[in-house]
Amino acid sequence: MTSPPEPDSSVDTAYCVGCNLRVNLSKLCPGCGGTVIFTPNGGLADFDTDDDRPQDSQSLVGTDLDRYSIELLLGTGGMGSVYLARHRDLLRHCALKILLPHPARSDVDYVERFQAEGQAAAALVHPNVVTTHAVGEADGFWFLEMEFVAGGSLQHLLVSDSTLSISAATRLALDIAAGLAEAHRHGIVHRDLKPDNVMLTERGEPKIGDFGLAKLVHDHADTSLCGTPHYMAPELFLGQGAHTGSDVYALGVCYYRLISRRFPFTGSTLGDLQHQVTTSELPAVEHPTDRVPLEVASAVQALMSKSPEVRPSDADAAVSLLEAVLGAIRDVGELLELAVADDAAVESLGDPQDSRWTLKVAQPDGRRQRVLVELSEPESLVSIYSTCCPAQSDFDRRALERNGHMDHGSIAVRSIDDTPHFVVINSYPRATVDVEELRRSVHEVARQADRVERELTESDIH
Repeated sequence: MTSPPEPDSSVDTAYCVGCNLRVNLSKLCPGCGGTVIFTPNGGLADFDTDDDRPQDSQSLVGTDLDRYSIELLLGTGGMGSVYLARHRDLLRHCALKILLPHPARSDVDYVERFQAEGQAAAALVHPNVVTTHAVGEADGFWFLEMEFVAGGSLQHLLVSDSTLSISAATRLALDIAAGLAEAHRHGIVHRDLKPDNVMLTERGEPKIGDFGLAKLVHDHADTSLCGTPHYMAPELFLGQGAHTGSDVYALGVCYYRLISRRFPFTGSTLGDLQHQVTTSELPAVEHPTDRVPLEVASAVQALMSKSPEVRPSDADAAVSLLEAVLGAIRDVGELLELAVADDAAVESLGDPQDSRWTLKVAQPDGRRQRVLVELSEPESLVSIYSTCCPAQSDFDRRALERNGHMDHGSIAVRSIDDTPHFVVINSYPRATVDVEELRRSVHEVARQADRVERELTESDIH
């Protein structure tokens, strides 16, 4: 077994790239677990330890930089500080990442890596990736302009008191995988995927950011060991270069933490952690309150396989895996309950029967339309439908004409009590349906069915 590179013994301390704490190189950063960067020869890269700390990041608050008014310090990392800023020309808020001035003055490679981050991120346009708008230099400061994501980081969610359901954790992991897949399709390996680098929108949707350690898939010249130790794949500790499968392993660690709220492997030193990651069996993933389904446990095992050949090869493969898991475990009843909660127009008609939920939806003039939500066999689809009237042959022409003008769902024929009926129906994949889709479809299906029923029968039957 190849040992990991050790820090240069002539250097006792350095700044953690992850959170800027000054740390002893023999230990992991006590603040964030640390992002470490070692050269192939074992020396520490991209650090300068002559100063005690970089320039005070708060000093830029209240100042102007180029076309930006800097309003608030959002956070500080190893490469720079991120501020809430206002673009004075476009009159919008943005997140402005500014390179720390001391390394920028002394290390050309540091600036080049910062520019590379902007170039890598700017190529990615995806709902689950933080959008980068510009990279530039002004008044001696290099900066990245990025979209402002207001919901905080995934790490903040993990350290809060709230516990995610297993399905919610899987949904988050799937969305992160989708953003990561966009990077992999562009030939980019992130190399430092972790909850600190995933931002959440106000609706809780994840967006991957911080491509400061990203590299091209085919860049074989970069063989440095880098990343945050707890999220580094076994092959990285064994001296192999980072690849898309290494990002998949980091995704697996994130998924493990989303479910269990703990790390799969721990260690007080880099050597301890290396030994566990490369040799120890993965501890069973456990949820604080619920039983972990077999499908979830198997997915975590696959994503965190010690062998890259067994692990999903890239994030696209991870997306397929997680979609299958979500489809198998998604609690449609829970989603539906959230969809109709506090909705005075919707009445639930008792407990579900055979994966079928019955609702009554208020319509104009006091009418109510019954809507059914059910899981179809083999439970891969969620169908929302409402019965209009018996499918009498003299209704066929008008039903066909009306179907051509439907703005939601469609008219179909279903057997109800052994009698064919016209229904308005809309279906969604169980793996991807969300609360908003369910809420909208319940109301739209009810509205359309009520209209079709009255147009065909000139009466209100259901």
